[in-house]
Amino acid sequence: MYQNDIGEPIEIDIAIIGAGPAGIAAAIELSKLGHDKNMLVFDRENQVAMTSRHCDHQGFGLMEFYRPMTGLDYAMTLERKAKEHSVAIKLKHSLTHINGDILTFSTIDGEIKYIAKRILFAMGARETTRSSMAISGGRSPNIITTGALQRFVHIHHRKPFNKAVIIGSEIVSFSAIMTAREAGIEVTGIIEEEDKIKSFSILSYASKYLLKTPVHTSTKLLSINTEDKEVKSITISKNNTEQTIECDAVIFSGGFVPESSLLQKHLHDFNLLNRSTDITHNFQTKDKRYFLAGNVIRGALTAFNCYFEGKKAGIAIHKSLQKNDIPITVKIEIGGAIGWCYPTLIECNKKQKYLCKIRFPKHTKGVLNILLNDKEVMRQEISAVPYLSITVDWFNIPIKKSDRLEVTYKEEQKS
Repeated sequence: MYQNDIGEPIEIDIAIIGAGPAGIAAAIELSKLGHDKNMLVFDRENQVAMTSRHCDHQGFGLMEFYRPMTGLDYAMTLERKAKEHSVAIKLKHSLTHINGDILTFSTIDGEIKYIAKRILFAMGARETTRSSMAISGGRSPNIITTGALQRFVHIHHRKPFNKAVIIGSEIVSFSAIMTAREAGIEVTGIIEEEDKIKSFSILSYASKYLLKTPVHTSTKLLSINTEDKEVKSITISKNNTEQTIECDAVIFSGGFVPESSLLQKHLHDFNLLNRSTDITHNFQTKDKRYFLAGNVIRGALTAFNCYFEGKKAGIAIHKSLQKNDIPITVKIEIGGAIGWCYPTLIECNKKQKYLCKIRFPKHTKGVLNILLNDKEVMRQEISAVPYLSITVDWFNIPIKKSDRLEVTYKEEQKS
């Protein structure tokens, strides 16, 4: 198996791109359903679940494997479970091109092509870098992301600098504090432009009183001040007053976006709102061959969410191979300040437990309106925080392919 004539694509039934929690969970589920003999998992890294391996702290595994784990333990458990279920994994395989059902990979042995009946994209997400945020100031190797810090500390066992500030207040920002403390790095503060942190409020108190790290909300980073490529300080603005904070490093944390540049380049129906491809409740695109699961759908969410999405996607792929049909769908159009929506495709004449899940980029309170052919059919009052999804109710109103379905949002006016 997996042999071919020179230059011809290798034929397989299922290709899974990404060996993280979503990809491995899908592969294990598909193996249980009898697909282990003609399925491959691909990953560009040299180990399974490389992102989890960077996280040398607790918080993994309780929902999936019923015991708390570090990120490293979690990654090793995923790898062991995959072996137990005869899941074949191709590491150091970087996907470079998608042409229908033909996938082209760059490997240490050169370019290799595979042709698959079903493809699951589970490439995960990446942090927003300083360059994409258009922050002024000098350049330095000590301007990094949380992921880079974790690699320095947990993989290479290095202390790359002494005194840092963290930009961003998502959950991963507090993981950055823990990583820095382990390496003996002083964190002088967290800088957040919004008036509230983009994570659980209790973390702000934990940071201030337990970790002795202040959180500066309603604060804008103006510039990173360097000298001979060494970070000396940052300049921030709060309440129209500028302030300088001394440091020798800046850690950009969070702002995760899907690792979806190849999908945008090669697949149809790319959704700019989600920075990902339109999918149904079953993680399937309009093209019956393609499925998406995990953080490639939305940016970062916890490992256990990705794991269980992968399991569901695996079952959906199995059913798709059995039926071999093309889903008939209506796209949900999104209006207002909504920052993300899943799914964006609703299958016609199929009962759903809910219409979709949405997220907002900031704290907000207001009313959702669900319109069918420009007529309001449902309304829902919501109070949203940036890190949690809101489920949009749905009473299984019949819809046809020609229908127009829209979800809009109006923020409550402050008195």
